[in-house]
Amino acid sequence: MNVHVPDNARRDLALVGCPQCMFRFETPNYRLGMRHRCPECEAAIKPKYVRRAQDCGYSLSFHTFLQLLTMRPYRDDIVPLIGAWFGYEAEYEGRSLTIRNAAGRAVDVEQMHEMIQTSSRWQEILYRKAGKFFR
Repeated sequence: MNVHVPDNARRDLALVGCPQCMFRFETPNYRLGMRHRCPECEAAIKPKYVRRAQDCGYSLSFHTFLQLLTMRPYRDDIVPLIGAWFGYEAEYEGRSLTIRNAAGRAVDVEQMHEMIQTSSRWQEILYRKAGKFFR
């Protein structure tokens, strides 16, 4: 499934580096912590953060998104949003998280995060909720 990334998210970039070959490249801030394929050596990696570009939107890094979904009290506020937006349910085993769709199939959390980034309304709601927790 191709996911459209809005222009405001494209301008909100971080400089990252490949831990394998040290190649540096830019990625949207909301993708920090997600899997990438290095454009230079083509290794499947989680790139190392180098620096963040100037903020211009409401995007959250994937790492922050996972914190919101897995840590109390954040998840008590965030998981109902996910349920309302997508009809998904969260299952926890300790701090391990599985998101399931209405058919009971596991959902790719990275893909869900990218889908949220396609809606400026969802982005802003999530960003503002996160801001309350991380002040």
